Amino acid sequence: MENVLLQCIFIFFISMVPFLEVFLTVPTAIIVFNFPPFAALIVAILGNAISVLFFVFFGTEINKLFHTVYNKLRKRDRAPVGINPRIKRTFDRFGATGVCFLSSILFSSQIGAGAITTLGASRNQVFIWTTLGVSTLAVIMATLSVVAEGLVSSLVNL
Repeated sequence: MENVLLQCIFIFFISMVPFLEVFLTVPTAIIVFNFPPFAALIVAILGNAISVLFFVFFGTEINKLFHTVYNKLRKRDRAPVGINPRIKRTFDRFGATGVCFLSSILFSSQIGAGAITTLGASRNQVFIWTTLGVSTLAVIMATLSVVAEGLVSSLVNL
């Protein structure tokens, strides 16, 4: 029983890491740890949602801390860099809903949520739509993992 608990904890915490998220955790849980797909989805989505919540509510403070430490190490003040114009154009084009949903699919849900929050989007809206984007991606990864596992096992047993 403790082995399954350790595997759940592993999946939970690895799903909190930006850029690894559900891309790595859902296939690992299904193929390597032999979890049922629904259980793998729940653990990975919960881990990612908690880290997104952390980035949404503390992203601005983390950015300020980073710039303070950076300026102390350089021993001179440097103004914080503004928002990338490409991100701003995308935000204006798709709105907070579209950018939050797409950021989890295209690059990293945590980074996207933090960036959109600094642009002034509602924290609740950012959290909900980012979590829905991650959930969609997790379902796609679970489906691909189940299909790939069956395909590989049928090819090996030829």
